[in-house]
Amino acid sequence: MKIVLATTLIVVLGFLSGDSASRTPQFHQVSIHVDRGPRWIAVADVNDDGNRDILVANADAGSVSVLLGDGKGIFHNASGSPVAAGHLPNDIAVADMNGDGNLDLVIANHQSPYLTILLGDGTGKFAPAPGSPFDVHSNPHPHGVAAADFDGDGKQDVATDSWGSNQIELLSGNGKGGLRLPGHFFPVGHRPYERLRTADFNRDGHPDIVTTNLDDGTVSILLGDGKGGFAEAHGSPFAAGAKPWQVFVDDVNHDGNADLITIPYQRDISSASENGVTVLLGNGHGSFSPMSGSPLPLGECRGANGVTAGDLGSGKIVIAVACAENRELMLFVPDAQGRFTSFPIPAKGGWGGIAIAKLTKDNRSEIIAADNNDGTITIYFPD
Repeated sequence: MKIVLATTLIVVLGFLSGDSASRTPQFHQVSIHVDRGPRWIAVADVNDDGNRDILVANADAGSVSVLLGDGKGIFHNASGSPVAAGHLPNDIAVADMNGDGNLDLVIANHQSPYLTILLGDGTGKFAPAPGSPFDVHSNPHPHGVAAADFDGDGKQDVATDSWGSNQIELLSGNGKGGLRLPGHFFPVGHRPYERLRTADFNRDGHPDIVTTNLDDGTVSILLGDGKGGFAEAHGSPFAAGAKPWQVFVDDVNHDGNADLITIPYQRDISSASENGVTVLLGNGHGSFSPMSGSPLPLGECRGANGVTAGDLGSGKIVIAVACAENRELMLFVPDAQGRFTSFPIPAKGGWGGIAIAKLTKDNRSEIIAADNNDGTITIYFPD
């Protein structure tokens, strides 16, 4: 099994402690070679050893790299990695699609009508599900994908976008790794262009869906009934800043309710003042309102391409944005009053995604960024 080689670089970053930047923890960067054109990242334990692994959708190569972690920050390619993943893999959902107890991958194939499903064997190896790839008749093609048991039959289902017709599509899983076709379509806002995600926004025990509506400057919240049906939440769609296209779900204010973080599609915004991170706080009933201080200015961040959030060890939620064109990561760090200050980190850049996840045994999470132009990912380990 091939060991992935890495290079290391020290980065110093000032964080806020209380109301002032009184400590300056360090990050060291580790870059790992994957395949051509890495874009989107998912993190899960795919070989059942208790350690989190990294999954990378390599758009240009049409593959997924499976990097197995040892819990100490070292990663190596799983046997057979990278795995063929169809045309321009653009997003990854992780779920047990065939009910065998092992995690599988559902992949949106950009600029094609297909979703690819790869079934895991619990050791980090993946193989196509019977019938994969699946022609889901998305108009014109899928960008994002989310998986959950939306219809309550105990089998994992899949949701994707049909952005050309201002809809999302629900595809029921057959419990054997495949999808029942055709799917069911539900209306949302105008041009749900890039991402949809699932969470229980009204805390009724049923998975719901959020999608960004780029042309409306909104997000739609579809509340699931647990039987495969959806209805818009009261007040939906909700204003989400100019041209929202990426969305991340987290509990930003630690109140137990899911919140939303969006970034704009900068190519379509009309002024620099619209270049910001919008944070919408959930009320636990499916409704959302802007966080005080939102939007958070992105400043010199050009080509905002991915957004994520997580706890890097301070007990507070930090927001991170990948800035593709000026090769930076922008971190937004809260003080004791919850006010965010931004800090740039030099990065390799390119149109790649970003994630925050706990990769080691300590209490801190790490930042993982895809370096699209270099064929690598970079992990930022807090020191």
